[in-house]
Amino acid sequence: MSSSKKTIINVVCSLMVLVTNAIISFWLSPYIVSNIGVEANGFVTLANNFVTYAQLIVTALNSMAARFISIEYVKKNYKRANLYYNSVFWGNLIIVAVLIVPAIVCIAMLENIINIPIDIVWDVKLLFAFVFFNFFITTGLPNWDCGTFVTNRLDKSYIPQMITSVLRCFVIFATMTLLVPKVYYVGVAATISTIVLLIFNWRNTKILTPELKVRLNKKNIQCSTVVIKKLVGAGLWNSISNVGNMLLSGLDLIICNLFLGATEMGILSLAKTLPNYLQQLSASIKDAFSPELTINYAKHDRDAMLKDINRASKISSIILTIPMAMIVVLGKEFFSLWVPNQDAQLLQILSVLSILGYMFTSGVQILYNVFQTVNKVKVNSIAMVVTGVLSSIITILFAKYTDYGIFAVAGVSTFCNMIRNFTFTIPMSAKYLGFKWNTFYKQMFQSFFISVILIFIGYLIKNFFVINSWLGLITFGIIYGIVGLGINIRCLLSNDEIKYLLMKIKSKVKRSKKEKNR
Repeated sequence: MSSSKKTIINVVCSLMVLVTNAIISFWLSPYIVSNIGVEANGFVTLANNFVTYAQLIVTALNSMAARFISIEYVKKNYKRANLYYNSVFWGNLIIVAVLIVPAIVCIAMLENIINIPIDIVWDVKLLFAFVFFNFFITTGLPNWDCGTFVTNRLDKSYIPQMITSVLRCFVIFATMTLLVPKVYYVGVAATISTIVLLIFNWRNTKILTPELKVRLNKKNIQCSTVVIKKLVGAGLWNSISNVGNMLLSGLDLIICNLFLGATEMGILSLAKTLPNYLQQLSASIKDAFSPELTINYAKHDRDAMLKDINRASKISSIILTIPMAMIVVLGKEFFSLWVPNQDAQLLQILSVLSILGYMFTSGVQILYNVFQTVNKVKVNSIAMVVTGVLSSIITILFAKYTDYGIFAVAGVSTFCNMIRNFTFTIPMSAKYLGFKWNTFYKQMFQSFFISVILIFIGYLIKNFFVINSWLGLITFGIIYGIVGLGINIRCLLSNDEIKYLLMKIKSKVKRSKKEKNR
């Protein structure tokens, strides 16, 4: 299978996973809210955010692991690849041992750290306990998900993710239905699905990269110490970058909880459901192109890297601008149907404030991979932290001293993120790849142009529809999606690329007909 074909399969499978998770979440969230309340539902997201804070330490060791393992594996230097593989495993065990005690103390004193309604204190503590346990088993076991990355077969990990997502949904529904509804059931379901997913990942690594094995001997441990220092030295700046990202958006719910209250935190958690899935969609697309970019970088193929970026830019723009425009056009109707007991207009405004940046950055998502691929993450990390600190300070000031607190929490980080992308991410990624500083601004303006067109067309078509039911919303969404896809393909692809795409579709149809006739 060619590298390009593998990448396209990765993109398709990642979208399938995201759609599956989105459908499950859209059904589960109102179900959980109706059973345990909007405040309790907000603590589910907050618990996951706390784990994100703990992952900052893990990131220093793990963030560059796949990159170093892949480069050595592509060169068939399996001994060196194994050294990185083992070093990450033993380093992670040490991290888990160090973090267990602080995690237990944090959970024990949780009601003194955040605002929790007194009637659900024990339930929230159990939720945090299961979420942290989930984090520890994922971190402490070998890096089994690197096998699919090294071989550019991410589809082998995406399918199990779909299966475990359905399992998680089933466990939550069963426990909420058969037992007295509790918020910690969400943590129980997540832990069960994670264990099953780890089994799939272990099997993938064993089949795809049988050369990668955990070995324990004195020589390996001595070498691992040196390698860990190298990985941490390279990955430390990724941790710092994640601190900046956390300051940009990861503290939103904590700021809401501490300065505005648990109810506002729950409202913001609901409002960010759609933006969070859009963010996951962009991350899935970005990650799907990452192995190919890394492999071509290892081969020093500069032309192939530029080709990768241009193709990824067009695909990400075609895919991301449509759901972004749908949130703007259909957000109020969606929230009215999804959580009818909440203020749909407020949720719509908060959602739009959270996703405005994608109007400009839909086509440049792959550029976030560049800094890690070329092992130049220091300057990017500093830019992220500076942006995050400014965003957090401004957000806290708005939350504490103005009446626009919840809107500032949703919108300030978006604005700061946009400024950083315009002035740093786009020009510096071009520089590190050896291209002219303004090479990738074209993709940014294309994204904005397409987004404006889609939003305008969406409101135009909406005038001919009455959307007061799920059937009406889904019908409009399908029509709007098809129209948007046609507009994106026409505007973003050249005539030759459109002809090539049609030719590929026709060949697939003919091949499927021949197979049916056999």
